Amino acid sequence: MSLHPLRQAAQFLLGVPTDGIDPTLDRMLELAQATPLCFVAVTGPDAPEAMGQLWRRGYQRVEIARRATCAAADERSDVLLVVGCRTAEDMRATAASTLGLLRPGGVMVIDVGALVDAEQRIALCEGLAQLGLDVQPQAHLAAEILATRRWGWRKAA
Repeated sequence: MSLHPLRQAAQFLLGVPTDGIDPTLDRMLELAQATPLCFVAVTGPDAPEAMGQLWRRGYQRVEIARRATCAAADERSDVLLVVGCRTAEDMRATAASTLGLLRPGGVMVIDVGALVDAEQRIALCEGLAQLGLDVQPQAHLAAEILATRRWGWRKAA
């Protein structure tokens, strides 16, 4: 069963619009199978705009994350969205600096629409795997990359 109808039902029950505002954010939320009940962290240059859109959609448990520095916030997020980065290096660095916020089994979705070079996308996927994320073999072909935090992975001391 697709989660899309469940997300629409949750939005209807919360009294928020079911039509998307930003198609990229729509795809990222759909890929993450996120609902307004999820704890969502947003990071990257476009994080403030994405956070505002999430609030308008009924997501109340949303935060902007620059880096994981507070142990109290570690492993709380169900979904981590990386938006607005223009280079693979920036995407990987942003993912690395906020990964500690993502709970084991949580998902990170990175908007890679700015990367047109397949080699850069593949390198990004390999870099995400080195950080402790599971990435599907053909993930580099999509406009957004979905990565799942491995169970048992721990932040280096």
